[in-house]
Amino acid sequence: MKKCIQSEKGEVLLDTDRDVWLYLAPRGGNIGGAFARGKDLYLHEEEGLPDVYYIHSWSMEPGEEEQIQAVSIVSAEEFLESRGLVLAAYPEQRGSQVLRSYGYGVAEEF
Repeated sequence: MKKCIQSEKGEVLLDTDRDVWLYLAPRGGNIGGAFARGKDLYLHEEEGLPDVYYIHSWSMEPGEEEQIQAVSIVSAEEFLESRGLVLAAYPEQRGSQVLRSYGYGVAEEF
């Protein structure tokens, strides 16, 4: 799936076939099954432009449309952490890791 968005430095083409996937949701073969829809996380990198993280919401259900939504690095980090993973690209920005060191256990607490 492709989607053009505007950044402060120009137009950016997000493309799930070319961009780096950071998380792919499980996919099932059955329509109406447990893995008939999901959300994937991608990173678009382009020289001269800031990195763009985005979530691709997909569905195998007939009539349901796919969507691409750009998200902040914090939202990308929370998305991965909710699935038990860590975004290692910017370790100095791991706010939730710092909060966990003070005793907070889950993202909803902050």
